[in-house]
Amino acid sequence: MVKWLVLILLLPLSVSAGPSDCYRIKDPDKRAYCLATAQGQKSRCYSIKDSDSRQQCLAEVGQQKSRCHSIKDKDARSACLAKF
Repeated sequence: MVKWLVLILLLPLSVSAGPSDCYRIKDPDKRAYCLATAQGQKSRCYSIKDSDSRQQCLAEVGQQKSRCHSIKDKDARSACLAKF
């Protein structure tokens, strides 16, 4: 789960690069997260298989702080809440 936390913390740096960079990401969950946040497309979050990452994505893209409370991993939940 630490790698997801690192991804979440570094994601704002990659978002500024643009959605075309997301397609270089091999992991389907990470690619979907990147595309969802870069393009503001909440629908892409639903293709993420990892529950915590999906909730993080939905919280961030949909500006729904309440989604953070559904994240099971304590550190990831705190990182999500810190964005609001």
